[in-house]
Amino acid sequence: MATRSSKGAKDAQTIAKLIEDIDITMFTTVGPGGYLVSRPLSTQKAQFDGERVWFFVASDSPKVAEIARNSKVNLAYASKGRNTYVSITGDAYVNEDPAKIEAFWNDALKAFFPRGVNDPKLTLIEVQAHTAEYWDGPGSLIGKAIAFAVARVTKREEVMGENRIVKLRGPNKTSKLPPSHADARGGAKKVAKKSAKTPAKTPAKTAGKPAAKKPVAKQATAAKPAATRRTTATGKRAVRKTVARS
Repeated sequence: MATRSSKGAKDAQTIAKLIEDIDITMFTTVGPGGYLVSRPLSTQKAQFDGERVWFFVASDSPKVAEIARNSKVNLAYASKGRNTYVSITGDAYVNEDPAKIEAFWNDALKAFFPRGVNDPKLTLIEVQAHTAEYWDGPGSLIGKAIAFAVARVTKREEVMGENRIVKLRGPNKTSKLPPSHADARGGAKKVAKKSAKTPAKTPAKTAGKPAAKKPVAKQATAAKPAATRRTTATGKRAVRKTVARS
C-alpha cells in the first residue's frame, strides 16, 4: 500500500510530466485595486520538484512590484493538442541566488537581457507551489470521440479524462477529486443522508415554577378620633348652680 509521502511524490511527478512540454504559462498576480492581472511567461527548463517553479523577469516589471505587495499567484498551463490543462496556486518571491540564476540561464534570454547573467535587470522569480489541479484527457480526435461515447453510455464522466486536485505543500501531500466530480458529490450526499437519519436531540423539558407572589403590605390608615362636645342644658344649669352657691 502506497504511503502518503510516496503518493505525494507520484502526484508531483504527474504534474511535472504534464507541464514539461508546455513552455508558456499565464502568470496571474494581484494587481492594483485587488484586480487579477495575467501575462504570458516562459517557464524555465527545470524538472518540477513538486514545490517550485522558476521564471526570469525584468526587475522593473510591474509583476515584481505586485508580488512584493501580495505574493499570491496562479500559473495556468494549457495544451490544446494534448488536451492537458494545469492550474497551480502558490506564493511568488524574488530569488537573488547567483547559483540559481546561473543554473537556469540560457542564451536565448539574451534577447531580453543582453548582458547575460550580469544584466542588472535580470531577476529570478521563485513560485512556491501550494496546490495544483489538472485535467488530462485523450489527445486525439478519435480518442476524444471514443471517450465521449463511453461517457454517454456509462454515465461516468471520468472516462473523458482525469481531473484531480493535488496538495503540494505540507506534511500530508495528497490528491482528491474536485467537488464537481460525480463521485465527490456522491460522497457528500451520503454524509448528508446520514446526518438526516440521525434524530436531533431535543432538550429535556423542565417544569417551570410559578413566580412567588409578593405580599402586598396593607397600608394602615390612622383613624382620627372624632372629638365631640356634649353641651346640654342640664350641664349649663349645673354650672350656674355651682357659681350661685359660691
